[in-house]
Amino acid sequence: MTITDKQSELLTAYKDKCFISAILCEQSANYYGFIKNIINIPLIICNSIMVVINSIVLDENTLKILNIILNSSSAIILSLISNFKIYEKINDFHIAYSRYNKLMNLIHSKMTNNYDEITGDFINQVVNDYDNITDNLNYGFPNKIKKRIKTQYHHMTLPISLSVEIVSISDECKEYNTCCVSKTSKV
Repeated sequence: MTITDKQSELLTAYKDKCFISAILCEQSANYYGFIKNIINIPLIICNSIMVVINSIVLDENTLKILNIILNSSSAIILSLISNFKIYEKINDFHIAYSRYNKLMNLIHSKMTNNYDEITGDFINQVVNDYDNITDNLNYGFPNKIKKRIKTQYHHMTLPISLSVEIVSISDECKEYNTCCVSKTSKV
């Protein structure tokens, strides 16, 4: 039994969504990886300075004060990394990237090699798998990445995370409210 044109379009749309979502996840993981590396640089410097100070400074009181300052700096940096959940975001996006990629490859393989074997159950499973991957994402994509991907892949079926722009809706509401306020104040 072959699938209908609508079902084929639906599978193609989900293949596009998986592709774009995988790119979003990969670039988000890279973005947070870069932030992690930038934040780790001061940590490495603080620890290196602490080693040098411990081997050079002979006065115990000065050594205690410097160690307290450097240790507290290290603690603040580690707290920032923990508070912003940098490692969790990197891991979450990396796992989602892999899952979106696998789902996209499955759809592509089935549509290319076993088109006649595609059933409604397979399509439903693809939709459910995509929804599960999306639901398991704990963090939103950075806005600058969303804007760049949306512009670059506007010709494809976009995932829901890219199809609505909160900023533009907010701007439209502001314009509407300003328009309405100015009209009512003139009356």
